[in-house]
Amino acid sequence: MGDMAGDKESYTLDLNPDHMDFLTATKDKYRIPDESKVVRIALDYLSLNEDIHDAVFAEPRCLRCGG
Repeated sequence: MGDMAGDKESYTLDLNPDHMDFLTATKDKYRIPDESKVVRIALDYLSLNEDIHDAVFAEPRCLRCGG
């Protein structure tokens, strides 16, 4: 069995450099151990707060394509 934080699996994500810049800056600002943990925190928050899903996902957002 894994550690107290639960078992984890590795996945590959395609991110733009500015995504990684954001993850690294957030990690550093809040003294989070690594960028993967930043992503897990954000996903946990979204999973637990369904009331914000429309605000986050209903409108297309693409900083690169204008969508």
